[in-house]
Amino acid sequence: MILQELYDALYEQYNQVREGIHVSDITLCPREACFRRLDPKPLTNTDLNFFTSGKAIHEALQSLIRKDPDRFELEKEVKMGDIVGHIDIFDKKYHIPIEAKSARVKTMEEPKAHYLKQLEAYMTLTDSTKGIILVQCLLNYEDKPFLEFEHTMTDEQLDATREQLYKDAIQLKSGIMNMDPALVRHINYDLTLNWKCRYCPYAKPCEQMRISENAEEFNDTEVNKV
Repeated sequence: MILQELYDALYEQYNQVREGIHVSDITLCPREACFRRLDPKPLTNTDLNFFTSGKAIHEALQSLIRKDPDRFELEKEVKMGDIVGHIDIFDKKYHIPIEAKSARVKTMEEPKAHYLKQLEAYMTLTDSTKGIILVQCLLNYEDKPFLEFEHTMTDEQLDATREQLYKDAIQLKSGIMNMDPALVRHINYDLTLNWKCRYCPYAKPCEQMRISENAEEFNDTEVNKV
């Protein structure tokens, strides 16, 4: 009974209409974000688990860092056109966006791809060539459960990320306006991110869209051969 109340509250929070296109919508799977906007699905125990563990590290670290407001800004809002993001912690002294993550691992040699994509988006939106990811390894009960990764980008990389963000935002807006997720980029062929497809509630309709897209591409190729 209580769990259902939590599911309902999380559903309401997840599906609240937000201003603009959020960074998380276009740095993970834009097509899934389009599906969720057009056809929200009930949330699961797994969704609740991801939410609470992620929320815990954010609130814990922010409560500690809050003691130095002159240097650190919490949940800093950044915008670029219709794109909106909220950075966990922003170091105003050194102009560095900082993202806090938790992972069910004992250790981690390098940040996960989706951690980096989100950080790179925030580095681009703040025009920062350096960013930091803090990771809490939830299965490490010994020496170093917390890890810090520094990440740098060149000006050329910032420009390329900016261009991709604009492109993905335009596609997502088009998909929502036309009620057609097929217009929006998916991540199924991205080996660093397609693990999400295993848990996606829209996996089946997305697969049918990809089959149709591949068939159209094949037919176009055959026509051009003639």
